[in-house]
Amino acid sequence: MKINLLLGAILFFILSSLSVSGQKTETPSPSTTNPKAFALIQEAFRLESADLFESAIDKYKEVLKIEPKDLAAMNSIAGLYGKLGKFEDEVFWAQKATEIDPEYWMAYINLGNGYGLQGKFDSAIQAYEKAAKIAPKEPLPVYSLGVVAENQNDFPKALSLYKRSVDLDPKFENGLFSEAAMFATLKQFAEAKAVLNKLLQINPRAEDARQMLWQIEKEKP
Repeated sequence: MKINLLLGAILFFILSSLSVSGQKTETPSPSTTNPKAFALIQEAFRLESADLFESAIDKYKEVLKIEPKDLAAMNSIAGLYGKLGKFEDEVFWAQKATEIDPEYWMAYINLGNGYGLQGKFDSAIQAYEKAAKIAPKEPLPVYSLGVVAENQNDFPKALSLYKRSVDLDPKFENGLFSEAAMFATLKQFAEAKAVLNKLLQINPRAEDARQMLWQIEKEKP
């Protein structure tokens, strides 16, 4: 079906787009009291918002010259390398953060993403499971496990994990979208449409959801 072609194209970008960087998930580290470091972080945020990822990485590296153990800066560097498709660098910087603080769950997301996009799925799963253990109420680790299951064509398992991510956060848009995608892949079109309509109620600007809904209704009215 055309739906499956659409989903396959989307899946290719999921892990890299979910790489955790400063602009998406963090504010300047509360431990950063140095005014110069704080200003550098703000500049890194601005550069990232302009998609100038290499320049943002340079700013975060300047932060680390001032605050060598700033976990947020390290993890942001990891996430930005992921967005650039430099997955070995993403793993390297995420590991640096986990070595300093083994309980810093967001670094395990980047670690898993970097491994997953190198095809090292066992290592990716271990990283995501570690994140889920540290942060059991966060939807992203469970969702990331769903992405791996989907990539391995275990669609029932992926659907179950996506549902769990939405149970943890009913407004988690990535979870809702992927849940709908799995319903569509499993030819449960009524369920897919119901989830997509729920997502569009939460975010009427979710054009990817609107596109999938249109495709389903076109093929399976």
